[in-house]
Amino acid sequence: MRDERPSPASSTTTPGPTFAEPGIAARETRRRRIEIDKFARHTLLPAEAFSNDLAGEDDFLRLCDPDTPKGPQAEAVRRRIMSSCAGWASRPTPEEFYAAVRAEHPTRRQRAIVWMWGLEATTRDLLEAWLQQAYTLRQLVNALHLANFDCGSRIRVINQWATKF
Repeated sequence: MRDERPSPASSTTTPGPTFAEPGIAARETRRRRIEIDKFARHTLLPAEAFSNDLAGEDDFLRLCDPDTPKGPQAEAVRRRIMSSCAGWASRPTPEEFYAAVRAEHPTRRQRAIVWMWGLEATTRDLLEAWLQQAYTLRQLVNALHLANFDCGSRIRVINQWATKF
């Protein structure tokens, strides 16, 4: 069975791919699923699917300078805020971010701070901030849920860190 499609160069038809050969239809179906999935909207997994553990002190000392600020003054958070919030009327502080990630009923500004972090932070920033004990992965995901975060490409990255489904 041939697929007859008009050629862009002329008004005649040219033969399209044939699915008579074994495996071609299956490969084409897989290819289409991947292409569709690449642009599909992704759903952030529930916060309970992520670890609620802070990075260990051993990991921190192995991967960071011992003098690197952590917790509410995390250096990774400060760097991202300085870079991504330059145009804000009132630039947030790392302490404000720390509170926003933990807020049970976030204010509009806290949701904006979390949204900025989800959108602007690189994968390295996300992991460095966790390593510097700015949040647990569960706290971050919960804050993103409360901020109605919906950036598909970032959600795909974060969902990879889930420990249980």
